[in-house]
Amino acid sequence: MTTDIGAAFDATEIAQAFRHDATGVPPMQFEVPANFLAYPLHQDPAERQAAAEQFVRELYKNGDEELWRSTAPAIAAMGEMTASAGVAWAGMALFDNEQGGVATCTLTLAATESDHMDPEVAALGLREVLVRDEFNDSRWLNLPCGPAVSRITVTKFPLDPELAAGGESVDLVQGQIQVYVPFPTGPWVAIMTMQSANMEVWTEFSQMMAVIVQTIVFPGAPGAPEAPSTAGAAGAVAAPGASAAAIGGSGADV
Repeated sequence: MTTDIGAAFDATEIAQAFRHDATGVPPMQFEVPANFLAYPLHQDPAERQAAAEQFVRELYKNGDEELWRSTAPAIAAMGEMTASAGVAWAGMALFDNEQGGVATCTLTLAATESDHMDPEVAALGLREVLVRDEFNDSRWLNLPCGPAVSRITVTKFPLDPELAAGGESVDLVQGQIQVYVPFPTGPWVAIMTMQSANMEVWTEFSQMMAVIVQTIVFPGAPGAPEAPSTAGAAGAVAAPGASAAAIGGSGADV
């Protein structure tokens, strides 16, 4: 399932919520391109396996029963591992890389406790820490939901020559964008991470991430809308249609 990265966001379509071990996390909502498929982070093994089976059928629409049956357990295991790492929401999408191939992008969201009383103070502290690493491209962000700090890194991973085409030593290059968003409704910080090894469309993925973080909403915060607004602004780079994802609330549906 591929989608042109250059297409625009459309209206909110589907709300998704997953359980998380953390309790007391205030609600947070955001929009993602509609072709993002959510990893099965369900705590119940049966529910997780069922969601994994649905995941592979949607991802490989032109596949067959053998492909779906053999792939689903790996997706279920990945969902279990991702959830155990403290991730509240995770998704993957395929896009047309405009070169006759496919580009893959993953997006995750986690929330961690903080002792901040003011989001701006928290963001200032985060930026102070991040800029100390010379390999970070760290920037201050003024989002509609409040202050945030981004961190961009590009990492090279050497591949075993035996696994590389031609038997020559090559590097796998992976880009990652993390955006740290202090909650204005409680002592928590959201960490949204987008990463991809398809550097040929890194600019487009960066623009897409910029649009996604603009849709973050903290229900209950002063002046916050009740739900994410449609991200149809000029410059939006994403898939047609948008899905709304949510974390937080009572702690049971994070």
